[in-house]
Amino acid sequence: MNLLIKFHFMYILLKLRLIYLSLSFSLVLGTAYAFAQNNDDDATPSLLLGQGNQLLRVKAELAAGNPNLVAALKAIIENADAALKQPIANVVEDGALPPSGDPHDYYSYSPYWWPNPENPDGPYIWRDGEVNPDRNTSDVSRIEAMVDRVTSLVPAWYFTGDERYAESAVEQLRAWFIAPATKMNPNVQFGQKRRGHSYNSPSGVLEAWRMRWVIDCAILLESYPGWTTIDANALRNWFSQFATWMVESPTGIEESMQPNNHGTWYNAQLILYALYGENFDLARKQLDGMPVRIFSQVFIDGRQPQELIRTRSLNYSIYNARALITVARLGRHLDYDLFAYRSLEGRSIRLAVDYMTPFILGEKEWPIRQLRPHSNGSAAQLYWNAAIGFQEREYADVLHKLPESPLPSSIVQLLDPLSKGW
Repeated sequence: MNLLIKFHFMYILLKLRLIYLSLSFSLVLGTAYAFAQNNDDDATPSLLLGQGNQLLRVKAELAAGNPNLVAALKAIIENADAALKQPIANVVEDGALPPSGDPHDYYSYSPYWWPNPENPDGPYIWRDGEVNPDRNTSDVSRIEAMVDRVTSLVPAWYFTGDERYAESAVEQLRAWFIAPATKMNPNVQFGQKRRGHSYNSPSGVLEAWRMRWVIDCAILLESYPGWTTIDANALRNWFSQFATWMVESPTGIEESMQPNNHGTWYNAQLILYALYGENFDLARKQLDGMPVRIFSQVFIDGRQPQELIRTRSLNYSIYNARALITVARLGRHLDYDLFAYRSLEGRSIRLAVDYMTPFILGEKEWPIRQLRPHSNGSAAQLYWNAAIGFQEREYADVLHKLPESPLPSSIVQLLDPLSKGW
């Protein structure tokens, strides 16, 4: 009898344990489902450079152990952990004041301008393709520090859920763009100054392109409670003001008129900032002019003549084609299809890319001056974007044929992935 009671008691305990395990498992599933529901609310953030509709797939592939994505996230987290230990960057830190005397104005030195050996104390002179190390002592190093922090902290938070990263990213964004004591004025009027010259170089406008992924990171942060609606509106307003400065200032107007990659990257920046700042008319106006830009920059055989005069002509041809593809991808947010544009003679973005491909792969020798070998990293970005932009695997195949199969930056891999299997 005692044995029967003992077995009965053990049966009850086992049944209770099974009920407990069942309830615990249901709770875990419920929590996971709730988390998934919360993620679904933010499953398609309206990224501008990246692809918000691919982020859930990226998370799934990370969970499944996709080696490239896991490595990209590991690099992001390592950078984010380092960023947590670094000071917040701002534009008003001690350094040379811009000609305006306002420390809130961005100030940097032109990369290719050097002291004149025949007159060392006189105005700087031009040395194309050779970067003066003095450049690193200006605000360009500070803006790069800000960008590095934001573009590591935000993805680290988004893919891990660790709010320490988000909190630090919010602090950095507020310091650079919002806080009255430290924010940057929305212009780069004094970018790429040339010592001994009073001229404001329009090339300085290009330095703002470093901020491009800050915008998509800020869009991701809109699902984080610590980044308030007030913060988000203030940042959008900052970029709207910057876009206005680009079209109204003499410096911005001069850069817009450049016939080479400078003009194309100007278009890319302005469209991106106008989209984020919700100035859609301004973005459309830029997109309306892009067929003329493509026609003027691409010969009927695919060469880009404005880039062929440079000492690194293939590098700059790649660089301009990347800008054209970037503009075309941004145009899709407003239903422009610049990928389909083709002049009567056949001038197009595709023609420019296809012309360079055999030279980039080493199947033909580039016939024009090239001071140094072209960058496979830049070529990888070209074909990565071409594959996504044209939505054709053939460009992803070219990417994989590049020596050492380089991949774009970690943030590009995570926020702007190739199609699955490419």
